[in-house]
Amino acid sequence: MARMGERGRAGAGRVSRYLFTLAEPGDDAQLRARMAQDWMDGDIAVSFRREPSYFAGCRLQGDTAQVIVCRDLGRDKIVGLGSRCSSTMYIDGKPTRAGYLADLRGDPEYRKGTLLARGYRLLRSLHDDDLLPVYYTVIYDTNAVALRNLVGGRAGLPSYVPMGRILTPALHLDLPKPAIDLPGVQLRRARGDELAAIVAFLNGQLCSRQFAPVYREQDFLAGGRCTGLGADDFFLALRDGEIVGTIAAWDQAAIRQTHIERYSPMLRLLRPFYQIASAVSPLKPLPPVGSRIPHLYLSCIAIAGDAPPLFRVLMRFAYNALRTGPWHYAIAGLHERDPLAPVLGEYRAIAAAGVLHKVDFGSPFELDDRVPYIEMALA
Repeated sequence: MARMGERGRAGAGRVSRYLFTLAEPGDDAQLRARMAQDWMDGDIAVSFRREPSYFAGCRLQGDTAQVIVCRDLGRDKIVGLGSRCSSTMYIDGKPTRAGYLADLRGDPEYRKGTLLARGYRLLRSLHDDDLLPVYYTVIYDTNAVALRNLVGGRAGLPSYVPMGRILTPALHLDLPKPAIDLPGVQLRRARGDELAAIVAFLNGQLCSRQFAPVYREQDFLAGGRCTGLGADDFFLALRDGEIVGTIAAWDQAAIRQTHIERYSPMLRLLRPFYQIASAVSPLKPLPPVGSRIPHLYLSCIAIAGDAPPLFRVLMRFAYNALRTGPWHYAIAGLHERDPLAPVLGEYRAIAAAGVLHKVDFGSPFELDDRVPYIEMALA
């Protein structure tokens, strides 16, 4: 998600001091440090980290990734970064190689002047060398700085066109909920030998969504884009033996992590009482500042006919199976226009959302009105 703004000091007039290049393997430690130092503020301030390898996390975001870095040569320091990723996704119902702009980060000391525009000039040259029809990005809707500086036709930047909000609630995995039945529908965990059927179902359903990934069986094998996610991580809804719904539970802690950086004053006061309650109830404790938040993603959400009742029973089945595990939260991602989105509101959650943008270089690419699907586990 795009998170870089323009404020602070930039060293205007010293153009030769800054160098924009593509990142190299030797930059990994500085890239990881930059990710850890850039927080998303709120009642709970968090950082999104990439340990033990920044570049390993890029594999999630696309089949190819080009990482632009801004180096302060005077201090031998990477002060900004952003990535251009590409993969095959569904655009207007057809598998199309398209782009995703991600991980825009910048040291607050340098967020002023022309550095952002200069970084985008390099991005445009990468696009000119490898033309893609369209890109998307997601900007947290609380990140006013990024929204102000990236959206609105600022000179030198591509066109950012809002396409609605992606709802990304962090569902509390704690209190039990009663199971729900739907006549004729069976619910169970998937088996390892069902990967081909799962992939076929995902593509058959998600082709109706803008920007949804085109899945391949090799994506789920070791070293693939979805490494760490296997068939046995899927929850299935079946009717007459045929898959009619999928939700996958994907723990990515081995690749990327979310850390607590700060609690609001009110949460700091309430935390001791919350910890006591968690010791005598299913509530999960609030992690200490500096620690990793135990969470997973609810990914590969696909429901035959986009039927909310079917999603509701499968979601409840997955929730009750996961809430007794080590995770405190499950992060889901659905567009606000998705007919399945209201089901997420039936769970206690920390509300979060981002604004989806279509990004165009040069001639605008017109999309039809299909509902977008952004796989947050791959964002």
